[in-house]
Amino acid sequence: MSFSVIFENFKNLSAGTDAFKQLKNECENALQAPSSSIDQTALFLIYGFAKNYVLLYEDEAVESDFAQVAKQQLLNYMQTLNDALLNENTELLLLSQNQIIQHYMQSLRIF
Repeated sequence: MSFSVIFENFKNLSAGTDAFKQLKNECENALQAPSSSIDQTALFLIYGFAKNYVLLYEDEAVESDFAQVAKQQLLNYMQTLNDALLNENTELLLLSQNQIIQHYMQSLRIF
């Protein structure tokens, strides 16, 4: 499964732990499949964010506003990565990953 397909699947899910759990599982499955594509680093980055969300909030009641903010932040990251992947530009992908990490470190780090 490609990053773009996983991104579209996540976009279409409602906000909440189940969506992050599905995202985590899809990324993990894609990472385990043999591939030489440049999707791998983007998948691993998003997998880490989704995994953290699941670990932090799986057993807690999460308000819908909070879940929506978290999903939107991750969708923004995924959109940035997807744009770079569609251009098949490894330099743009690396720049995008660096920008995402910088943004995340300055954010509330909710996942």
